[in-house]
Amino acid sequence: MPRVIAACWTMTDIALGGADVGGRTLALDQVAREAETQLRLLGRQGAAPGVRLFVVPEYFFNAGGGLVSRSDKHAIYRRLEGISASIPDVILVAGTIAYSKGIFSTDVRSVSPILLGGQIMKKLYKAHDDGVYQINGTFRTKTDQGKGVPLVQLQGVSIGVDICMDYNRERMKAYIAAHGLPLPDIHIHISGTNAYGAVSASPRVGGLYLHCDLGGKGTRAARAGLVTGFDGVTAQVADLAPSRQYVLPLGRMTLFDATI
Repeated sequence: MPRVIAACWTMTDIALGGADVGGRTLALDQVAREAETQLRLLGRQGAAPGVRLFVVPEYFFNAGGGLVSRSDKHAIYRRLEGISASIPDVILVAGTIAYSKGIFSTDVRSVSPILLGGQIMKKLYKAHDDGVYQINGTFRTKTDQGKGVPLVQLQGVSIGVDICMDYNRERMKAYIAAHGLPLPDIHIHISGTNAYGAVSASPRVGGLYLHCDLGGKGTRAARAGLVTGFDGVTAQVADLAPSRQYVLPLGRMTLFDATI
């Protein structure tokens, strides 16, 4: 039964102001180091943690709701690899990058990079359009090379990830059912303006559900819960109180500690 400690950084887009991609990656670099310090301090209390997570919400890299370019996306990847290398033992769920591709006919995609030890271990593409970028082009997804598989195995635990509308439509749960797979140890839900709701939570019994929201509507949501059972197909989730929560110059840091 591994011990999991997680740090969620939540903020409103207003707090980030008009910061461009460079400004946002710089802010992420600084907050990632702060998160690693706090995770290490919390980890000294009690048994050694098996898993440490730092989770960033959806749309973090998209100032004012604007799209980035495909070349910007690759530049962000390189910066994220450097940030991950500076916190090598922490799994970084780096929010999402919404980007456009094309000139005359624009495709819009949103991808969540998941990193460990300075390497991108997973690129998960959002499957369902939430309508945010419809005016900018045609929403697309990707499924090649595992980019549509909402599961990853890292540090000895299985992690499922849903991005905003994908959670509402139970993408991960449907994928697991269709392929006869076991429920993951941890189910992470990153979103832009999605209210906390455990109705679609799908970790195994005893597993951790973790929600990290950008707070675009002022919610500043960072919530967690442990699954105690299932009522049919719906999880029964007991809220997990934060181990620590405090205000940063840009947003709020919330830490959770659980043995799963």
